[in-house]
Amino acid sequence: MPETVIIGAGIQGATLALAALERGVCPILVDRDDRPSGASVNSYGIVHGGLRYLQSMNIPRWVRSRRAQNWYIDRYPHQVRPLRCVMPLYAGAPRSPRLFALARGLDRMLRTALGQHVPLPEDGACSRQEVLQAYDVASHGLLGGAVWYDAQLLNPPALLREMLAEVEQRGGVVLRYTEVTGLIEQGGRLQAVQLRNVKDGREQRIAADRLFDCGGAQAGRCIGPARRVPSAAVLAFNLLMDIPAPPASDAYALSPTPGRGRSFFFRRYGAATLVGTFYRPAPGGLSPEPTAEDVRSALASIRQCLPNVELDEGSVLATYAGLLPDRDGSGRALHPGDRHLRPGPEGYHMLVSGKLTTAPLLSEQVARRLWPAAPLPRAGGWRPRHA
Repeated sequence: MPETVIIGAGIQGATLALAALERGVCPILVDRDDRPSGASVNSYGIVHGGLRYLQSMNIPRWVRSRRAQNWYIDRYPHQVRPLRCVMPLYAGAPRSPRLFALARGLDRMLRTALGQHVPLPEDGACSRQEVLQAYDVASHGLLGGAVWYDAQLLNPPALLREMLAEVEQRGGVVLRYTEVTGLIEQGGRLQAVQLRNVKDGREQRIAADRLFDCGGAQAGRCIGPARRVPSAAVLAFNLLMDIPAPPASDAYALSPTPGRGRSFFFRRYGAATLVGTFYRPAPGGLSPEPTAEDVRSALASIRQCLPNVELDEGSVLATYAGLLPDRDGSGRALHPGDRHLRPGPEGYHMLVSGKLTTAPLLSEQVARRLWPAAPLPRAGGWRPRHA
């Protein structure tokens, strides 16, 4: 019987495997490494909620973000906790108390109207003094702070390990150190998949009528350059810094220009502070590693956010980076949407999530479309000949 194969054991591949198993389909999940890597484990770990998207009145994205929060909280409550987020608000700036009060009111109205209840504390505000006690931010014109709650993944690598263990416990197969080197087609339809063990070089071919490419920045390699596939040309990275951290339960959203422009999140991470996320174009990039110049540029932004904190390149303890989908290959603009594409032969599917946190929703959407009625699971399960 033909198999269902999934490329990539990151968040997209793992959640798709779980969605398939819930419908009685036992997939084979393959990954070049023995542990997840890339954007899936190097993200900032915040499952953003509604206020982020209400700033631009992106209601569809608001709905998906709330559903994503519920997905993680419902299924992995021990891996998620509420994260109290604070943003300083300034007089005469776009981010004002009045604007955030309007956004909070709209958020509550939408949650009631659309039934999007999320088990997180209520949003609110904090005083000017509370903001200054946590961080030595610019005080001129400071009025106070907006407070809202997002969901935080406590340890993304540990969450992925738990998901992959669940895939195996429920009858799926996870092949580590394995890559798909080619597809066998007939009449424009997928017939089989060629696999290679990257440690010992052994190859084998298995019959497969469906292949799901969830390889992130590496997606599309198995169908060759002649077919057009989406690009992942935005380098995203976070810095682990040896600088003062906000209270353990808080994340502060600070801007280089007080009350204006884009914000960076600062939160406690062990004994240090995690700061991010920073972006730059990376057209044609294959290695998601920030350069020394990238780090210096990020440090310049952090100095503007915290003008009274002394820091230099020695303050950087670690970097966490990944490549994200962009719009046109230039890396100048992120592609925010979740996409289910079919650029290869019939039976080949590509899943590209614009946000790590909404990847489970894309997986469930695809699974409902392709397996509307769950068949009976097969006894036993497939095992590789070289296992």
